[in-house]
Amino acid sequence: MDSIHKRERKPAGESKNLMDSLQNEIALDIVSRLPISSLIQFRFVCQTWNMLTHDSRLVDLHLTRALKINPCIIFKSYHPQKEQLFFVELSDHDDDEHTLREIQIPFSASMAKFRVVGSCKGLLCLSGVYDHQAVYIYNPFSTEHKKLPHCNHELEVNEVVYGFGFHPATNDYKVIKIGYYPHVYYATWSPVNTHDHDLPRSEVHVFCLGSNTWRNLGELPYKLHHSPGVLVSGRLHWVTRFNWHLDRLIVSFDLFNDTFQEVPRPDFNVNLFHCSYHLASLRGCLCACLLTSNGENLEIWIMEEYNKKESWVKEYNIGASPIVGQDLSPQSYDIWRTSLQKATVKVMCILENGDILLDCQGGILVAYSIHEKILKIISISSMPKSCQAIAHVGSLNWIANLT
Repeated sequence: MDSIHKRERKPAGESKNLMDSLQNEIALDIVSRLPISSLIQFRFVCQTWNMLTHDSRLVDLHLTRALKINPCIIFKSYHPQKEQLFFVELSDHDDDEHTLREIQIPFSASMAKFRVVGSCKGLLCLSGVYDHQAVYIYNPFSTEHKKLPHCNHELEVNEVVYGFGFHPATNDYKVIKIGYYPHVYYATWSPVNTHDHDLPRSEVHVFCLGSNTWRNLGELPYKLHHSPGVLVSGRLHWVTRFNWHLDRLIVSFDLFNDTFQEVPRPDFNVNLFHCSYHLASLRGCLCACLLTSNGENLEIWIMEEYNKKESWVKEYNIGASPIVGQDLSPQSYDIWRTSLQKATVKVMCILENGDILLDCQGGILVAYSIHEKILKIISISSMPKSCQAIAHVGSLNWIANLT
């Protein structure tokens, strides 16, 4: 009996949980298939699993898989006192009601009012609305964050346009900050012309996450629309403001060599004073999304070959498509209408099933089926009344490993 017991007795430390006994490659493959919300919970099971989530191979493998499925949709609510972030993970079933969940912002006490600058490879960039110096890079699921050092301006800016992106050639993240000074708003025909031509009208600063430094690029001869830059081909893109450029140019910023240039836009054959258009990225291509003056049609133009004007193609015209799904109030059926202040439709991304996701009226998510030519309302419980929607790829991208 004693000899039997000796044979059955296991050496000290041989008993491990099932995950530890698997080959590391198999464990990484299994865990990389989890949605980001489950992966965050996975970290807290034990120390071994927590260490696995810091493995760079898992971070890269999970991000690669996440880019091929439906993104998380992050909503930023507008509130007079304190703004919040929420998210939903979209399912593949059209009739599912999706649950909205709150994201805890660890630095919310120091930045109650903020804007979302952009989303890139699992990271968000947030900036203060009133404090232009407050800028954070933030993973909303791991809660890891980094406050950027102050960017010193010689003068006090009154308006700032931001951009956030990544370039694979440099393997670095950058934040672009374009500050516009108050005196640019004095008209040249004003009897009291206070414009001092010795002062710059704007100033561009670029922050590199790898070096943790800001760099001054000088003045920019464009007034960019106050919206997040759209990242395509290693470049951020904005549309110029109408009051500076009547033809509404597209301007890009190359994240590799830190230079601006104009990108040819499509020939819309409409008066852009009466229409609005914004930029998006679909299938890795730059898109120009035009809401026509009657507010009934949304045209999506795709630049099939980057920076080639002749490659612009009007791919979709989806404004007049029928709506299915949950009932909307009669006035909400008119989801394409615009006012003089802003458009009500924004193209967000392409879903895993090929549908185009739209944000209508600030928070109503609608999926356009390119096969059925219909619009499908995406049902989300407990939605705030007014919010900004951002397509976000949930990731374990660790900021500490990028600096």
